[in-house]
Amino acid sequence: MPRQRMAPGEWGKITVKKLGPGQFTASTYVRDEDGVRRQAERSGSTEEAARRALLRHLKKRTTPTVGAVVSERTSLSELFDVWIATKDHLKAQSRDEYRRLWAKHGESQLGALRVRELSTSRAERYIATLPTSRARMLRVVLVGMFATAVRYDVLAVNPIREVTRKSGKAAPARALTPEEFAVVRSAVQVYRERPGVSGPRPGRLLLEFIDVMASTGCRPNEVLGLRWSDVDLLADPPTMTADGTALDHGKVTGKGVHRQDERKGGAPAHTVVLPKLAVEALTGLFGNATDAEGPVFANRDGGWMSLANLRRSLRSALPDELRWVTPYSFRRTVATVVRDDLGPAQAQAQLSHAKLSTTEQHYLQRQTQGPDVRGTLDRYAEGK
Repeated sequence: MPRQRMAPGEWGKITVKKLGPGQFTASTYVRDEDGVRRQAERSGSTEEAARRALLRHLKKRTTPTVGAVVSERTSLSELFDVWIATKDHLKAQSRDEYRRLWAKHGESQLGALRVRELSTSRAERYIATLPTSRARMLRVVLVGMFATAVRYDVLAVNPIREVTRKSGKAAPARALTPEEFAVVRSAVQVYRERPGVSGPRPGRLLLEFIDVMASTGCRPNEVLGLRWSDVDLLADPPTMTADGTALDHGKVTGKGVHRQDERKGGAPAHTVVLPKLAVEALTGLFGNATDAEGPVFANRDGGWMSLANLRRSLRSALPDELRWVTPYSFRRTVATVVRDDLGPAQAQAQLSHAKLSTTEQHYLQRQTQGPDVRGTLDRYAEGK
């Protein structure tokens, strides 16, 4: 009767040979997942140690791939380089952010480990030590890296998939009341006109920036990425089109503040109708315009303005009770005001979100008073 052929993943009888004092080698033949029969061997200081070493290897063994970019011997530092090289579809600032994260939280802590040496439990313990935002991003990076290892058949499953997604309690969306908005504008005016300040005044265009933000709900970096060709103050009604983003210092390695000619996530251009407050702010700025393709919010040298600088000026200008206000607070305020008057669908349209759930979850202040539904419930109770 012919001998039964081994199935892929099975191995034969293990034999152990003594090579010298305290030196043993265990070997067997294994049929890999590609159907090829290969010899596998491992050594140990005793016969049993060599046998156990070979069994451990056989249980974790994957099919050898000739010339593979990723193998069992690949370190995580090398795996990161392979993975990030596949991310050429991402924007430069996203790739640079991943590189900075890995350099700070991955390279020295995990980089020397080989692909099979980072278990789920080890990854779980390390990621748990990081701040929430860094932990979330590192998990994303590691999931991507180990997905690459799975695609190269080095691993059967991705060990990072089961690592806990670290979550923090997000602050609820908060909108400014009309009274609070008036206080913010007044505080900013006082701040930029304060006496005793020599040289260029911080917050020179902060009030106009706030007025446009609170009139449109556009993202702060989209407002700072506006060109005069994007603004039509003579149209009826006057409009503004956001189709680019101003990127701050350090977002892209080697570049200062500059304009990216597309919106977040590659979203299409978004046009909004300008209320009176925005028209007045932009009309005041138009007197300094020199180039249709130049920035609406220009720095002293005529270049693109830094959001970090404006954010710093806003913090300095605000009274203590309004220190919670950030540039994004005006986007949330617009969403909430439009929702309260016209409904959530119009708020979504104003903010240019692809999904209503994004607007509702992150930008609308929660309603804490129910509607007057007495008539509806009275009719129900009366059986009508």
